[in-house]
Amino acid sequence: MSSNLFPFFTYYGGKWRLSLSYDAPLYNRIIEPFAGSAGYSVRYYYKDVLLYDLDEKICILWDYLINASESDILSLPIDFDSVDDLSVSEGAKYLIGFWLSKGSDHPCKLPSKWMKGGTRPKSFWSIYIKNRIARQLRYIRHWKIVNKSYVEIENENATWFIDPPYVDAGKYYHYGSSRLNYEKLANWSIERHGQVIVCENYGAKWLDFSRLCDSNSTIVKDGERHKSSEVVYYQIDGYKGGRQLGLF
Repeated sequence: MSSNLFPFFTYYGGKWRLSLSYDAPLYNRIIEPFAGSAGYSVRYYYKDVLLYDLDEKICILWDYLINASESDILSLPIDFDSVDDLSVSEGAKYLIGFWLSKGSDHPCKLPSKWMKGGTRPKSFWSIYIKNRIARQLRYIRHWKIVNKSYVEIENENATWFIDPPYVDAGKYYHYGSSRLNYEKLANWSIERHGQVIVCENYGAKWLDFSRLCDSNSTIVKDGERHKSSEVVYYQIDGYKGGRQLGLF
C-alpha cells in the first residue's frame, strides 16, 4: 500500500490539500456525489470508493484513469500546440487539459503561459506528472465512477463526502450553484445513512455549518476579494457532530 497519493488532476475547488482537515472515513465505502478531482478519496484511496458527477467530462476522465495502463499514460505526448491536435482518447485529452492550467473548472486546450515557461514541471503537464500518475494507477483499479445526479444515488451506510458547488464560489462550474436547490440538497444530506461530511465556504446558511479552517484561496464578493474560510457540517448515524467537534 502506498503511504500517500497525489492528485490525479487539478480542479477548481479540489479538496486534496484540505482533506486531512476533515474527519477520516469511519466506513469502508466512501461516496462522493460531486466527485470533481475526488481529493478526499485520493487521500483514502484504499477504501471502497464510489464517485458520481453530472459533468460527463469528469466521468470520462475518471473512467480513463481507472482503466488506463501505465504505458497508456507514459505514451501521452508532452509537446503540442493544442489538445485538439492530439490523436488520443477523450479521457486522455481531458486529463492533459486539466494539467495545462492550474485549478481550472474545465479541461483546457492550450498550455497556459506558466506551463510554457517550463519552470514548474511538478505543477503542469510534464514527464514528471506522467510518471507520477502512472505509478498511482494501480491503487484506484477498484474505484467506480457513475454519471448521475446526487438525487439518484441509493442511500446506504457509508462515509458521504459531499462537496457541491459552493453557493457563492460555485457558479463557475458547468453544473454550478445556479442549478442547485440547496434546501433540497440540505434535506438529502441529512437523510444519508452513516457518516456525513458536507463542505462549504463561510457565510453559507443552507446547513448548520461550523468553521473548519482558512484556505489558501480567495473569493470575490460584491466586487472585493476576501480570504476564503472553509466550513463543514458533520453528521454520524443521524446525529449532528463529528470527532473534530468533540462530539464523537
